Amino acid sequence: MNTSLKDAICGAIVHKNVSKKVYEFVKIGTSVAEIINLIEREIRMETKYSPENPLKSGIGFPIGIGVNNCVAHHTLNSGSPDYILTENDIVKIDFGVHYNGMIIDSAFTIGLNPKFNELIDISKSLTNFAIKSCGVDVILGEVGAAIEEYIKSIDNIFIDGKEMSIGVMRDLSGHMIKPFEIHAGKAVPNIKINYPVRMKENEFYAIEPFVTTGRGVSILKGDTSHFMLKSGASRAIGATNKLGEVDKYIYNLVIKNFSTMPFCEKWLIKLIEKDSNINLQETLKRLEKKNLLSSYPPIYDIDGSYVAQHEHTIFIRENAGIMVLTKNDNY
Repeated sequence: MNTSLKDAICGAIVHKNVSKKVYEFVKIGTSVAEIINLIEREIRMETKYSPENPLKSGIGFPIGIGVNNCVAHHTLNSGSPDYILTENDIVKIDFGVHYNGMIIDSAFTIGLNPKFNELIDISKSLTNFAIKSCGVDVILGEVGAAIEEYIKSIDNIFIDGKEMSIGVMRDLSGHMIKPFEIHAGKAVPNIKINYPVRMKENEFYAIEPFVTTGRGVSILKGDTSHFMLKSGASRAIGATNKLGEVDKYIYNLVIKNFSTMPFCEKWLIKLIEKDSNINLQETLKRLEKKNLLSSYPPIYDIDGSYVAQHEHTIFIRENAGIMVLTKNDNY
C-alpha cells in the first residue's frame, strides 16, 4: 500500500467519525459557528493535531457551511455575524481531514424539514451514480455527460407545494487530489463537455455534483474567507525577496502552518494574535496581487433556490476497482 493511500485511509476514518457526530449535533436552533467549532475541535483531537508540527495531520481546509442557496466556500470570518438554523433551512457541510497533506474531501447535506428529503435523496443517488461511472482509463468528460444525463432524467420536485426543476451547478466540478494539492490539475465535470482527459491508476478524486433548484450558475458574493497559496508558491526561488516585512511574515506563517493547503482568515488571526496591528485582509490582498495567493469567495445560486451536495473521495485501483474512502452509514 502506498504512503498516500495509508494517509488517506487514516483521514477517511476521522472524517467518518466526525461526520457521525455532526449528524447527531445539527438541529433547529444550532448555529453555524457551533457546527464549525465542533468539527474543528473533533478533527484536531482525533488526528492528534500539534501546533509544533502542523503539516503532519489536522484540518484539510476551512469548514464549508452552505445554507440554502449558498453552494460552497463559506465559513465564518472573525467578526462575521453567526446564523441560527431554522426549520426552513437545508445546510451543506463540507470539511477535510489530512495526514501529511493527503486531504480527504467529503461533504453531506442535512435538511431540517422533511420537505427537503427528496432533494437530498437525489443528491445522494447522483453522487453514487457518478462514482460508479469512474475507473481506470475512464474519460472524465464522459463522467460529466453521465451526470448530466442522469439529472435530466429526473422529474421536477415539490418543495412547500411549489414545483421546482432540478439541475446541477454547471460551472463547478469534482477534482483530483494530491498531497498538499486539493485541486490537482484534473477536473471531474458535472455536465457534458469535450474533456478527453482520463482517470489513471493510483489517483485520488473528489466526486461532487451539486444538485440545485436554481439556475446552476455560480454567483460570487460576500466576504472571502477561503485562501490558498498557489501551487509551487512555497517552492518559488526568492519568492519573498520583494515582499515587505509584514507580507513576508504572513507568507512564512502560511508556509509553516498550511503549505499549499487551503486556510481561512480566522486561523491566521489566532496565529498572529500577538501582532494585532497587522491588517490581515490587506496583507492577503497584496500577496494575491503578487501572484502568490488565490482567494475563493463564497459561491451562491439565485435567491430562493436550494442546493444539496454529497461528496466522496475515491481512489482508483487497477485490479480492485474504485475504493470509496469516505463511504459511511449516512451517505
